[in-house]
Amino acid sequence: MNETKYIVPKSLDANNILDFLRMTEDVFKMKGQLIPNVMFDLSNVNRTNILGLLLIYKFVEYTSINDCFKNPLLQYNNYVEEELKKYGFWELLQAYMNEKDFNYRDLDFKDEGRFFIAPLALLREKKYNIEESFLPKIENYYAYDEKVVSMVLTCLGEVLLNFWEHAVNDTKSIIVAVGNKDKVEIACADTGNGIVSTLAPVLNYKGPKENILGKALIKGITSKKMTNHMGYGLWILDEIVTATQGKLHIYSEGAYIFNNHGKKIKGLCSFWQGTIIYLSLPLANPKTLSDIASVYDDDSLTEIKIKFE
Repeated sequence: MNETKYIVPKSLDANNILDFLRMTEDVFKMKGQLIPNVMFDLSNVNRTNILGLLLIYKFVEYTSINDCFKNPLLQYNNYVEEELKKYGFWELLQAYMNEKDFNYRDLDFKDEGRFFIAPLALLREKKYNIEESFLPKIENYYAYDEKVVSMVLTCLGEVLLNFWEHAVNDTKSIIVAVGNKDKVEIACADTGNGIVSTLAPVLNYKGPKENILGKALIKGITSKKMTNHMGYGLWILDEIVTATQGKLHIYSEGAYIFNNHGKKIKGLCSFWQGTIIYLSLPLANPKTLSDIASVYDDDSLTEIKIKFE
């Protein structure tokens, strides 16, 4: 019987995710099919980052939970194994491949010359105390610069709140972050209701998907109208990324928008059920809500309090 292979490209980082989405989009049509003789081949990968590792994990998780494949095999090289272990994904992957349960509480903050947040599932019914467990350690690591602390916590909080806002059901949104003295990277992904499908009905807009995604970066746009959601989250991330010359990449349900060093591009791409957000922040010139407020002469921004719940 023929084997179906999902061969991951050699480079799987923030610059090559569109290729990965092209390879994996069909699995979102395979729920309950239990397709036999499937191989997920990571043996060619020689370059990746937290975003690539996160998407490898989410692919395995989705196909396992939704019975897409029957007894799939995972092939990998030493480099991939070491990277998965370094960033906390190895045990998660092994649990799914061997149909075992894994307790996210077993994952913990690591500090090995960089700050690190282990992969965390953002479940409403099982709240993990991010504020008490991790934030003091980030504050301590960047204690030499209050503006860095403020920027990192603001961006981390806005990413978390965005996923809680758009995730109608608990779909195990996973967040992971890593940082050193030069930059911070944050990645979060789920396989539930994405930004496009939750925002379009609220906007009463039937235009191209990439335009809907673009509107999510506009100040005041929210899928939770008639609530206390102000619609500032993604706009704040976009402004900070532009001011620091960083990167913000968002993918949702067949569309993407990139802010690379202040230059924005958007378009259609292969389908990913749910939303993926990747953020890369240089720390040489950190920006806070107060800096953004001064640009727009909007003192209300300085009153925003980030809540990690």
